[in-house]
Amino acid sequence: MSDAHSESFIKTPKQLLIVVALALLVPIAVIALIVSYVTTGAEGDKSAMTEEAIEQRIRPVAGFELASADAPAADAQAGAAAPGKALYDTVCAGCHAAGVAGAPKFGDEAAWAPRIATGMNTMVATAIKGKGAMPARGGRADASDADIKATVEYMVGAAR
Repeated sequence: MSDAHSESFIKTPKQLLIVVALALLVPIAVIALIVSYVTTGAEGDKSAMTEEAIEQRIRPVAGFELASADAPAADAQAGAAAPGKALYDTVCAGCHAAGVAGAPKFGDEAAWAPRIATGMNTMVATAIKGKGAMPARGGRADASDADIKATVEYMVGAAR
């Protein structure tokens, strides 16, 4: 009684050893090739990790500037090279352009009037020390007192 399904394609011990050896070696070889492909791909093209390539990739994020709807009017009033404008554009506009957390909006005479009434020295001291949600120096620790004063004067000039 010979059944067609009961016969094996492995007939000798030599064939059995070959099948067992291949069953172990083929997966190991495939894994080694995959690892080699992945690691060589990372080391093969180092041009993506140069300082220039990294800077070019992050430039759209790093170069982001929040522009105020009032900025063109302020530029016309104060001129493009107004002292304090650069610090306002890079730091202060983040809150003062939109009035975030109660910050007086740039150019809003009514919001600035009570602050202007306290005097320039008081406003500069408040900007240096911080107040409420505004951190000291607007969060720009490296800004000098002169930079802060010029920026406050720039913002006050736009509100008059």
